[in-house]
Amino acid sequence: MRALWITLSALASKSGGRRIMSSSTSGARPNRVQIQDLWKKLRSNKAGIFLLDGGTGEELFQRGVPDDRKIWSATALVHPEYQPALRDVHKSFLAAGAQAITTNSYGVVPGVGFTSEEIEKHVTTAGRIARETVDDFNNNNPQCEPKLVLGSLGPLLESYRPDKLMESEEGIKIYGVMARALLPFVDVFIAETMSCVEEATQAIRAVGTLEKDDGASCRTMIVSYTLASSGCLRDSETATRAVTRTMDLCKESGVELLGVLFNCAEPEAITKALASIREDSALQQRMTDQGVLTGAYANRLTPVDPNWSLAESEAPQATRDDLSVERYSNEFVSPWVNDFGATFVGGCCGITPAYIEHIHKHLR
Repeated sequence: MRALWITLSALASKSGGRRIMSSSTSGARPNRVQIQDLWKKLRSNKAGIFLLDGGTGEELFQRGVPDDRKIWSATALVHPEYQPALRDVHKSFLAAGAQAITTNSYGVVPGVGFTSEEIEKHVTTAGRIARETVDDFNNNNPQCEPKLVLGSLGPLLESYRPDKLMESEEGIKIYGVMARALLPFVDVFIAETMSCVEEATQAIRAVGTLEKDDGASCRTMIVSYTLASSGCLRDSETATRAVTRTMDLCKESGVELLGVLFNCAEPEAITKALASIREDSALQQRMTDQGVLTGAYANRLTPVDPNWSLAESEAPQATRDDLSVERYSNEFVSPWVNDFGATFVGGCCGITPAYIEHIHKHLR
């Protein structure tokens, strides 16, 4: 089975064949109704894939942004002199064929010392830079399909650590600050690298508090979990159970769940998780009935220690030397799509624009 790209042009009317976008401006940002039409198209075609971007942090460091082991990729937001590098990273993934970029808001969290006011300020900057970069790309490349922006909501205290969560109400409050700051700029939210369902719950509840705008819901989100080598979540909960609970939580919170993904884990672990979902026919049917997609964007890191901490790390996590561009695409991404029905694919830490470009060119 060959994967198909689902793009905004696929939503054009049969009679006119035009893209769904503003009739007055080529490359203009699609409105919420048009975005909802895209999600419907993705849900109706199991063979379709939507290509995400790759890892932003490592790309920033390659472009001369200092690797601050406290605030990590947020350095490119806090210090204006590094913001051009962030724009360049976003552009490189768009040029490689990514259909969306993710805001660089992942590291703007209280766990590294940011206050609520600072979070609002820097997350707004991340959203604005991403939106401007995408809009510029769309306007300068009218022959290409319009690109989108995903609003990143990352772990508030520490990545990969289900034992380090904020108190629930405080976490919901902080995620609410982030979501409202991102809202003017993003097309869909993504709670990513969630180590457990309890962590994701705070982000889901926060998005559920957003008001509706012009009759179109702004409460659409993707939830993505990081995995242990076993293919289970970092707290040992199975992937199938996590998907089920996430669907229930989104329904209770009034959130439209677009997909449950797996990210920032070894690709081998992600394959195990996707296989377990594929083997659960009852869960598969429920996901189909409720329009919940799946997908994956792995990292290129060596296995992360369960007690890992950003502040205590002296250097970035080592990258693997056995995960070439071709191997990642052929042995992992292709089976995720063709064997396990993944819709969203891309990369996380260590996955460069070259990886995204290879997927774009070969997985069609």
